[in-house]
Amino acid sequence: MALKRAAALVAAALLMLCLAACGTTVGSYRVLTTLADQQFSIGYRSGDNVQQYVEAAIRELAADGTMHSIALKWFAEDETSFPSGSGALESVGMPEARTLLVGVDEDAFPMSYMDEGGNWSGFDVEAATAVCTRLGWTPKFISIKAENAYVELSSGNIDVAWGGLALSSEDGSYVVSSPYISNSVVVVSRAGADVRSMRGLSGATLAVDVEQKYMDAVLANEDLMERPEQIKRVTGGAQALFSSLNAGEVDAIVVYSVALQYYAK
Repeated sequence: MALKRAAALVAAALLMLCLAACGTTVGSYRVLTTLADQQFSIGYRSGDNVQQYVEAAIRELAADGTMHSIALKWFAEDETSFPSGSGALESVGMPEARTLLVGVDEDAFPMSYMDEGGNWSGFDVEAATAVCTRLGWTPKFISIKAENAYVELSSGNIDVAWGGLALSSEDGSYVVSSPYISNSVVVVSRAGADVRSMRGLSGATLAVDVEQKYMDAVLANEDLMERPEQIKRVTGGAQALFSSLNAGEVDAIVVYSVALQYYAK
């Protein structure tokens, strides 16, 4: 099972690398290059039995197709890699009812974000809600950042870090699950536009989210820094970036590959 999950993650990563290298279209968009790669995982407090219940519920939901259905709602393809096992909860037993405090990144569309009505939404939000439903728990979502996951977990502010978070498995202060989906920071243009490759960015306008991690990815790429005529900082996350791209206000955007999969549906 571990080999199967690893193979799925490698395949997803290779797909995005190929798309970036070849400038291949994804739906109505074209991936020009990949700036950074990462993987999303779930974080738990060391020794907390929350982990065994959550992971047992995940295995059951993967086995009965629930996770697959949620993935297809949010992405063009199901590239998630959750462990699967029917009856997994039988080995750990059903837990007592409780509220599960789930730490999520509200700027990680479409994994986790606040919709226009002020409600939590996204793939990870729905997946965590499905887990809680299976366990008889009530989810409560709390905004955090990946770099603060250990502090939030150790302080008891959250019970699980799960929502668009690329967690460091090298930090032994908390337990990190095997990655369940690969993600990349990519440069994207419209498939039918003039910008069809990195060379096409010469004299173009590139839009980047205001979060520093995206700008850091841009600054780390010397070729990219030399090409665009203007780099525009945009608030509103992936939704605002794709809105600007689709309206022709900018020529290309820097965005998560999982967001591209959402808009390519």
